[in-house]
Amino acid sequence: MKHLLKSFMILVFITSIVFAQGKYTEFKVGLLGPEDAATGFFGGLTFGRSVDQNLGIALEFDIYKKSYDKEEEIDTTQIHNISTTDVMLTFEQNAWLFPVFFQFQYLGELTPVLHLKVTAGLGYEFLYASYNDFENKREDSFFFHGFAWHLDAGVSYPLSRASDFFGEVLYHSGSPSKDKKDRNGFPIRTEMDMSGFGLRVGLRVYNFGF
Repeated sequence: MKHLLKSFMILVFITSIVFAQGKYTEFKVGLLGPEDAATGFFGGLTFGRSVDQNLGIALEFDIYKKSYDKEEEIDTTQIHNISTTDVMLTFEQNAWLFPVFFQFQYLGELTPVLHLKVTAGLGYEFLYASYNDFENKREDSFFFHGFAWHLDAGVSYPLSRASDFFGEVLYHSGSPSKDKKDRNGFPIRTEMDMSGFGLRVGLRVYNFGF
């Protein structure tokens, strides 16, 4: 079933590209608050083609990044009017999420200077997480993957004939996982819920990109 869905998505994307005309590229930055991780940076790069005046199809590459460090001040040195502080890193943690989406985008006029922007996408994502507990001498890393989808809604403001500025509220849904077996041979799935709401602003540039 998974292989059939992947093949269908690739076929739809290739067919859409053949019939689409004007190209555009979007650059996005913002925040995402996943269920099983802290709120972190959420950026994106979109390569799209316009099907008609309102509808577009695109391929989007996103990135989520969140780091956490725990530090302790262990010593302070005072030399006349200058002081220095030694800081020890006791714990560090990193999480990276890389979603890739095939998506449809709708642009419709709200007012002469504002446009409604709605985007829906389906794709696949890869999650890498790691931690290093220096105090207890423990470290580990994880690699998960799985299907994902997202829905965005916002407004777009034309800056010129070649570019738009936009802001959007988004919902990202995905629970990348990893399959393994316990000591008795029973299958176990370990997953991380990366679903959550986010906010992003961005710039759309027409006639630029692939």
